[in-house]
Amino acid sequence: MQLEPILRAHAYMNVERPPELWEADTEDWRFLPLLGEIIAAALAGGARLEDLTLNASNVVVEPPEDDGDPMVPPPAEYVAITVLGPTDLGPDGTWHPAAPARPGLLFRLRDRLEAAGARFAYVRKIPPHGSCTLFFSRL
Repeated sequence: MQLEPILRAHAYMNVERPPELWEADTEDWRFLPLLGEIIAAALAGGARLEDLTLNASNVVVEPPEDDGDPMVPPPAEYVAITVLGPTDLGPDGTWHPAAPARPGLLFRLRDRLEAAGARFAYVRKIPPHGSCTLFFSRL
């Protein structure tokens, strides 16, 4: 999926992106409902739309130098999408397809995360800001 048209369509938010953005291994009809739910959660958490940032990034997760515990997300190239701003998205948490169910935003969104093909997601709370980041495999 090419993210450029989606980022342009969300210009009412602050949009950040690298000069050359990779394509994500998902489809717009699977991704957009998930993005909409995260934006709605940020608005419900107290943010104004114009105060939210939509960030798209190219991310490379390198394998560990030692043979420690398996990494989540596993080493690979990803496209990360983050919604952040002055909002409360709940407690810090992580999600991946094999993660046990835990309360919070990511648990409520697990069906959407799986349907969109997300590989990893996390919520961070650094008051007064909150963020939700989604990882998709690079196409």
